[in-house]
Amino acid sequence: MDTKPEQLPDSSTHLPYRPDCEPQTAVPPPFEEKTTLAPTQTWATRPARPRLFGLLPAAVVIITTFGFVVVILTILLYYQCEETQGGRGILPAIRKGAFYTVETHKRSKDSKLLILTISTAANQVVSGTSAIVMALVAYRVGAEWLRLSKSPNSQSPAETPSPAQYGMLVRLLGSSSVLAIAEAFAYTARTWNRARLPKIFRHSMWLATVVWVLARLIGLADIWLHTTSVSERSNVTLPEPPSPMQPWGVSFNQSICADMISTSSDSTSYSPPGFNCLGPYEYFISNVIWGHSIAFDVMTNSTNAPFHVGTVERDTAFVLPGPGVVDMGSESFIIPTFATRATCTSLNRVCAKDPNATSLNCTAAGYPNFPYIKDGRVVDRVLGVVENHDLIGTEGGTRDSLYIPAPSNPVKLAVQLQWETLEQGPGPHPQAASGADQDLAVDDLQRPTLYAGCNLTFFDAVARWDSRKQHWSLLNTTESSQERTATLWLPIVWQYATELIASNLMYIARRNSTAETMFALGQELATLTLATAAGFYKPGTASEVSDTRIYIVEKYLVLPIAAFLLLLCAYGLMISVILLQVYRTPDEAIIVPG
Repeated sequence: MDTKPEQLPDSSTHLPYRPDCEPQTAVPPPFEEKTTLAPTQTWATRPARPRLFGLLPAAVVIITTFGFVVVILTILLYYQCEETQGGRGILPAIRKGAFYTVETHKRSKDSKLLILTISTAANQVVSGTSAIVMALVAYRVGAEWLRLSKSPNSQSPAETPSPAQYGMLVRLLGSSSVLAIAEAFAYTARTWNRARLPKIFRHSMWLATVVWVLARLIGLADIWLHTTSVSERSNVTLPEPPSPMQPWGVSFNQSICADMISTSSDSTSYSPPGFNCLGPYEYFISNVIWGHSIAFDVMTNSTNAPFHVGTVERDTAFVLPGPGVVDMGSESFIIPTFATRATCTSLNRVCAKDPNATSLNCTAAGYPNFPYIKDGRVVDRVLGVVENHDLIGTEGGTRDSLYIPAPSNPVKLAVQLQWETLEQGPGPHPQAASGADQDLAVDDLQRPTLYAGCNLTFFDAVARWDSRKQHWSLLNTTESSQERTATLWLPIVWQYATELIASNLMYIARRNSTAETMFALGQELATLTLATAAGFYKPGTASEVSDTRIYIVEKYLVLPIAAFLLLLCAYGLMISVILLQVYRTPDEAIIVPG
């Protein structure tokens, strides 16, 4: 706004007397500020619009403020980690309570947190541009003051500021500091010793207060955003299309069964009709490539083994791919497999004792010809029990196990294990002698001996591996066919794992209760039955494969983001309203007539 007075008349020039323009005077009460109105004059005005140069800084502030809002939203949505977020857009972020973004390469271990850099810049811009906003307010105040001075009326003295109010207006519009605002509010509150507050003073005071408060709230929202935003590791699961290059399952190798049909010198087949996998035992035992070698690797959990055996639900064993087959740290999948479950009961106190107390007779308990005595002593055996037939497996890999009727599922097993006494000398073992009193699974003979009857069930199963939880679960189990059962139980009754079972139970049977020992025996039977039969397996195709990757994601809580953006929008809208008002205000030049 510019004022341009024309040349004043000289002293000899007399202004005409106008009776309708007598000066108005008022005598203020004591302690009240004096306000006077100069004699009215005739003003000439030259209306014009504000120059672009004066409004350009305010327009830049508006564009910059809303630009920060657009940039922040663009980064949050463009770099949004859909897998961690659970979808793309604002609604998934609201449901999660935070925006998750990946602002660098997904394989990178670094984090940028770009939103914090932009919020800091926005906070600095708002803090530094409040003077531009107050300059617009000052223009508006000046225009209103000019309007009141140009058209005086009875209300003009009350609508123009007093000298004290003018000084406070200068400080408010010039600095908008908290001290100037506090001084203006203190003056306003002093109703008993001040002039009436004009509209332009009240308007300026409240507008300066709003600008100051908004700027400080934006700064607080920026601090809130900084203190709640973090970078964290996120496990992201990405689905993969089915591929034959994912042989992580377990299936039955039927081709081996065909190879096992051997013919003797007189061209007589040793394979029972219908069961191609039940060929002569010599082939299975002698072929170390897929028999002993693979089974031994699986039994010892070798890293080179194509399969391992794990346990789910405490009592169920199942076959899983070996560590060299699949990266189980990142891949999740579903596989076909085989599972077994064994339940065992102690026979030490169920079977009848012979009068000489050196052996038991378990025929009445459903285990005929058990226990098996060789050379006058009990030998370690896992024996198959088939109705109306002798015990299967009395000697490792006996051919009679191939010609008997196939066992039903679950199969019936009789287990006998005996250990040497731990003490030197011929005296009885002190723990074994008191086995009945302590509820131990071993009997009271000089050599601790365990007798047990077990039911072993075979399943065709479906298992799921969750790499995020590092957890196996069985989705489905179906009892295996009779042929599958008759094939997979052979290695355990051929005594492939008997020594290992005896070794693993040696101290458990001597110290733990009967129930605990029977549970441990069931676990050992279920696990080692599948391990010793590893030669019958081949890789199967996995399904529903997904790759779990670890990303470094940026986490921005929704509430501080929303507060920061809303405050920026409020600040930008306020400046836009002020700018529009200023643009519609004429830029009038004051001309004093000659």
